[in-house]
Amino acid sequence: MHPSLAPLGALIQLNSKLFLNVLADIDEAGATARPNDRTNNVAFLGGHLVETRAWMARYLGLEEKSPFNGVLEHATKLEDVPVLPSLAVIRATWREQSPRLEARLEELTETDLTGPSSPRFPGVPETMLGGIAFLVQHESYHVGQLAFLRRYLGLPAMSYKVGSRT
Repeated sequence: MHPSLAPLGALIQLNSKLFLNVLADIDEAGATARPNDRTNNVAFLGGHLVETRAWMARYLGLEEKSPFNGVLEHATKLEDVPVLPSLAVIRATWREQSPRLEARLEELTETDLTGPSSPRFPGVPETMLGGIAFLVQHESYHVGQLAFLRRYLGLPAMSYKVGSRT
């Protein structure tokens, strides 16, 4: 992996594991529970992360289809999505797509990383490396939201211990 990408690559690998940790022990009923009618639920956020990870793979040049037909890719609220995928499908899709994304990171060159980003992302350099940084931050933000919902459901806090909850 290119040295300038290594810290972000490590965070993507960590998020690959934390996503599964944060969903551990949540059942389908819990996945659709909401603290209030202005808050998204676990299934929405989990599906959104799977969709955006597929989008990240395409951004990095992989031919990765949108797992849920793009319905959750740009949705911002639960009411935008008529049918949510099950947690079983969300977990399985995440496990399937994460190794491909992580392998692609190993292939990126300095020319790739310093090249212009299309689209442009707020608050980061207008390069592919800047775009990756934004997407990692986006992913981490939503993992944090899932951690909050996990506690709302009465479950123990998400573990940072790799592989502790599968």
